[in-house]
Amino acid sequence: MIPDDKSIFDVFQTKDSIRCSFASTFENIDDVCHRASQFLQSRVGGIDKSLFAINLVIREGLTNAVRHGNAGDSQKNVKFSLMVENCRIIKIAIEDQGDGFDWRKQQTIKPCDGDDHGRGFLIMATYFKRYTYNEKGNILYLEKDISKQSGYESEMK
Repeated sequence: MIPDDKSIFDVFQTKDSIRCSFASTFENIDDVCHRASQFLQSRVGGIDKSLFAINLVIREGLTNAVRHGNAGDSQKNVKFSLMVENCRIIKIAIEDQGDGFDWRKQQTIKPCDGDDHGRGFLIMATYFKRYTYNEKGNILYLEKDISKQSGYESEMK
């Protein structure tokens, strides 16, 4: 029996990282966010205070990869990786199989008050130290410093 492409979901986890490769569907985004939260909670003490913001940014990036990058095509895949460095920095990469976009130009466009989209750059800049894309515009890189937030333990669990 040939598996349904919508069911493709591979996970690889180490002490410091988790990677997922999955069929480009909105349902799979929920699973990635859940797994990322579980991974962070099992590795970083005190992370619960920041999980909402981290998940919001992850969900925004993954949604854009599925909706815009892969144009909702479940035959295409999205790659997600999250790494914790020295229990101080969270690094995330989200890659789609789309043609990319001019993210430098796009980030200068301000959404209208009534728009229900177009706030991804603002969300990323608000909650993460740094965001950038590769030149093509199909890989998003995010970085968040968690060492300066109160309540964090200095050691990995």
